[in-house]
Amino acid sequence: MKSLTLCELKKTIRRMDSRILLALSFLPAILCILMVFRADVFDFSGDKLGAFEFTNYMLIIQNDIFMPLIMTVFIASMSFYQEITRKTIYFYKDIARKNVLKAKYASVYTIYFAFLILYTLVSYAFYFLVLRFHVMATGTFMAYPSEAIDMLYSVVQVIFGATFYIHVGICLALRLSTGMSMFGITLFYIFAKMVPNFPYLKFVFPIGYKNLVEIGSHPYLLSMALSIVIYGIYHFALYRINKNYFKNMQFN
Repeated sequence: MKSLTLCELKKTIRRMDSRILLALSFLPAILCILMVFRADVFDFSGDKLGAFEFTNYMLIIQNDIFMPLIMTVFIASMSFYQEITRKTIYFYKDIARKNVLKAKYASVYTIYFAFLILYTLVSYAFYFLVLRFHVMATGTFMAYPSEAIDMLYSVVQVIFGATFYIHVGICLALRLSTGMSMFGITLFYIFAKMVPNFPYLKFVFPIGYKNLVEIGSHPYLLSMALSIVIYGIYHFALYRINKNYFKNMQFN
C-alpha cells in the first residue's frame, strides 16, 4: 500500500497542475510586499499584526480567493476522471480497488497539505524578513495572545473546511468531467458560504456552530470540537459513497 501511494504521489506531483498549486504558496510574499508599499491595501481596523495574526489572515485569504481549492479539485479530476476516461488507470489482481482509491486520495491531499505547509512557512518568513519593520507590524510572534483561541478556531474552520470541499470535489471528479467538477465545486462553495446566514440551515455545515455554547473565557472550544466531529462524519460518509462507487465501476 505504501509503495502504491508513493507511486501515485510521484505521478501526481510531476504534473503541471500540481506545480501550479505549489507555486501559489508564494502568494503571501506578494501580498506582504504589497502591504509595505500600500499599508491600506487591507483593512485591519487599525490593529497591528504579529507573525501569528498575519499568517492566520493569509490562510483566510487563500481560502476566500478559492484558487488553491479549485486547483486541488482540478488535480483530483486529473487523478480520477481523466485516468478513467483515457483508460490509463491501473488495476492489479493482488491489489484491492479500495487501496487504489486510498492511494489517489492520499496523493491529492498530500499535494494540498504540502501547499498549505509551504504557504504557512512563506507567510512567517516574509513577515519577519519584510513586514516586521512596517508600521502595521509589531515584529513579534503574536500581538494579541488573549485572542489566540478565537484565531485558532478560524484556522481550524479554514483547514477542515478546505478538506471537506476537496472531498466533495473528489466525489464529483469520480463521476463528472473536469469542467463540470470545477463548476460543481464552485456552486457548492458558494452554497456553503451562504448557509450560515439562514437560521434553519446554519448548522448544516460546522461553521454554524461558532457561537453555539460558551466555555468560560473561551467560547469557541466546544464549537471547535463539534466542528471537527461534524467534518469527520461528512468525510466518512463521502468516503463510503466513493468507495462503493469505485468498487462497482465498470471499466470498458
